[in-house]
Amino acid sequence: MIEAIAIAIAVLGAVLLLILFARIRAVDAELKLKKHRAKDAGLADLLNYAAVVDDGVIVGKNGSFMAAWLYKGDDNASSTEEQREMVSFRINQALAGLGNGWMVHVDAVRRPAPNYSERGVSSFPDSVSFAIDEERRRLFEGLGAMFEGYFVLTVTWFPPVLAQRKFVELMFDDDAVAPDHTARTTGLIA
Repeated sequence: MIEAIAIAIAVLGAVLLLILFARIRAVDAELKLKKHRAKDAGLADLLNYAAVVDDGVIVGKNGSFMAAWLYKGDDNASSTEEQREMVSFRINQALAGLGNGWMVHVDAVRRPAPNYSERGVSSFPDSVSFAIDEERRRLFEGLGAMFEGYFVLTVTWFPPVLAQRKFVELMFDDDAVAPDHTARTTGLIA
């Protein structure tokens, strides 16, 4: 009986030793692979987006807030120089009032324009209107590839650094109650 127990313990010890040896080999193989894996940042690491906090508002990993809009303006080719200068002046006025911590990024996007409508789709009350449309059709189709454009305006705001905010609080005496974290976030979004 004692011999059977001794043999069972020896077999169990051998099985546990084999399991331990197999586990050590697996960990060793994993460590060998780790040194060959790339340590470069992946796409998710390079993007700054952290979460969508409100409709159209994204908070970044660095604490910034970002929002974007599509904008399709008037045709600049048909605008006078005075009109273009006035638009430029208005945009400058709007951006100058933003202050520090703002970044504005504008992307111009061009895509193929849709084809001219088929002849049977439109109806004209007289032959003159039909002739004008035919002339426009020939001009449009004769120009080749046509494109239409729009702009994507992205605005990013970096809130003041916490240390800078604390320094300002120490410099200036303000009796107003400081808002909590939730109220501050809601105020930034609103």
